[in-house]
Amino acid sequence: MQQNILIVCDAFPPDFAPRIGNLCKYLSDKYNITVVTINPISNLWTIQLERKNLKLLRYKLLSYNGMDNTLHKIGDYLFSLGDRQLYHNVLKTIGNQNFDIVLCTACYIFPLLCAKKLSAHFGAPLCIDLRDIMEQNAKPIGFQKIRHFLKLQWLNIWRRNRILKSAQVVTTVSPWHVKTLKKFNNNIKLIYNGYDANIFKYQKTTTNYFTITYTGRLYDLSLRNPTIFLKAMQELCKNQEFANSTRIEWFVSKQCIKQATDLTLKYNLSAITNINQMISAEQMPNLLNNSSVVLILTNLATSNGPHGIMTTKFFEALGCERPILCVRSDEDCLANAIEKTNAGIAARNVNEVKSFIISKFNEWQKNGFTHQDVCNKEFFTRQNQAKQFEEIFENCINKY
Repeated sequence: MQQNILIVCDAFPPDFAPRIGNLCKYLSDKYNITVVTINPISNLWTIQLERKNLKLLRYKLLSYNGMDNTLHKIGDYLFSLGDRQLYHNVLKTIGNQNFDIVLCTACYIFPLLCAKKLSAHFGAPLCIDLRDIMEQNAKPIGFQKIRHFLKLQWLNIWRRNRILKSAQVVTTVSPWHVKTLKKFNNNIKLIYNGYDANIFKYQKTTTNYFTITYTGRLYDLSLRNPTIFLKAMQELCKNQEFANSTRIEWFVSKQCIKQATDLTLKYNLSAITNINQMISAEQMPNLLNNSSVVLILTNLATSNGPHGIMTTKFFEALGCERPILCVRSDEDCLANAIEKTNAGIAARNVNEVKSFIISKFNEWQKNGFTHQDVCNKEFFTRQNQAKQFEEIFENCINKY
């Protein structure tokens, strides 16, 4: 008889939620899965996830559905109203069913409290998967400290840590996250983000231009700082042959278009730059395979942050075996992963950026395409990730 898993999550496709979406995709033939989440707020993941053993329950919550309700938002900050709403709605729908384990996957805090209460209600072990934590971001300075305090981040961290102590197992996405969260739960496992090996795979594609592609956010330079890349491109474009043959393609959200435009103008790169809106998940493999270099933005990991940010875009580019240019190197988790997989370079200065781009430009001139001879990429597949979760589930259920 197949075991029953209840998954409580803050987002599910068509929202951009590749970690939980792929987990359901590759585990639903082994388990009966019920997913509890909120109504979608975007349409970035259009890949279909219909599975016979997958049941999806969505709920509309005032505090998590874009409604301008100040009192409700304050209540959510102070009393976790969103979690409590979701919990009571779930009980009305499936409160009399049986589950063998409850998995909660979250970014920061919601819906951890709901999952904890559902675990107690169903008498099932609780597994918590944290994709992001508040401490990973750069520490606030100046006026930002006041804003940080007023947003009650410290309260959410305290709440989260209390809930972590009640979980049978915790999973997270980087060695830094493991080290940070181990203080609150000793049974913590590292499961990296990854790529779907059936979708993100190498295709030999010749292109008319040497194309450097970035997809993602671009609004907080303390987290994602493209400065040394832009300086390097400004210098390289003094060579007219390089400038005529090169294109920079930005794919960013609407909120980030102004930032990308301002940076392009600042470094006089308008002639070779196109700024586009974000594309859907199903368009990503083709975009990557038409890229000569994939740009990953981060920043140096210091005592003040950022820490342990392992963007999904790194793993997807790894799957497509595209050369990765990471700037500014975090000199930490992401740089180590790039080195171990021979995925490209985590550059620390303008000269390293220039050297890497020139080598890949020469390769493109010779062949019409580029290819990165990566290694050990199979470890980072979503299929392997599902196997890791399956092992955790079985151990957790057997010991509970």
